Amino acid sequence: MGEKIENDKDDPTPREGVVEGMPLFAKELIAGGVAGGVAKTIVAPLERVKILFQTRSEFHNIGLVASFRRITTTEGLLGFYRGNGASVARIVPYAALHYMAYEQYRRHIDFNFPGMGSGPVVDLLAGSLSGGTAVLFTYPLDLVRTKLAYQVVDSSPKLNNKVSIVSDHAYRGIKDCFSRTYREAGMRGLYRGVAPSLYGIFPYSGLKFYFFEKMKSHVP
Repeated sequence: MGEKIENDKDDPTPREGVVEGMPLFAKELIAGGVAGGVAKTIVAPLERVKILFQTRSEFHNIGLVASFRRITTTEGLLGFYRGNGASVARIVPYAALHYMAYEQYRRHIDFNFPGMGSGPVVDLLAGSLSGGTAVLFTYPLDLVRTKLAYQVVDSSPKLNNKVSIVSDHAYRGIKDCFSRTYREAGMRGLYRGVAPSLYGIFPYSGLKFYFFEKMKSHVP
C-alpha cells in the first residue's frame, strides 16, 4: 500500500506526488486554470448573449443575430466581454480546483479503497466531489459574474455625452459588486443560489469525467 508505484513506459500518467521538481497537484492546478481561462474568454460573447436571453425581456424574442447587432450598436465590441473579467477571475480557480480535485479524489479513493477498482463508479464519485468542491470555493465569483453580465449598458451617443447604464443595480466593476452584495446580505448574499448549483454540478461533473475517462479508453 505504501510503496511508490512506478510508471509504465506506455502510461504517461504520473503516479508519484512530485513530477520534474514540481508537486503534481500544482501542475494540475496550473493546467486546469489556464485551460479554463482561455476557453472562457473565447466563448465570452456567446455567454453574454445567453445571460441576456435568460434574464432581460428586451432580448427574449429578437434572436441571436439581432442580439449581437444590438450589443454592437449600444455597447460596442467591448460589450460582448462585459463581466468577462469576473468570469475569468472565477473560472481560473474553478477549473484549477475542478481538475486538481478530481485527480486528488481519484488517487485518494484508489489508495484508501482499492476494492473499488478504477471503473465508472470511481470516475462518477471523484467527478461529482470535485465539481462540488470547485463550486463551494468559487461560487461568489460566479454570482458576481452573472450580476455584471446581466447589466445592459447603452454607450450610444447621448445629448449630454454620457454613458447610460440601464440596470437595476448599475455595478461599476467586480469590487463594487462584491462589496455592495456583501453589505446588503453578508455571506448569505454571496452564496445565494448555491444549493441549486450544487444539485446541478454533482451529476454534471460526475458524468463529464466518467465520459472523459470512457472516451480516453477508446482513443489509441
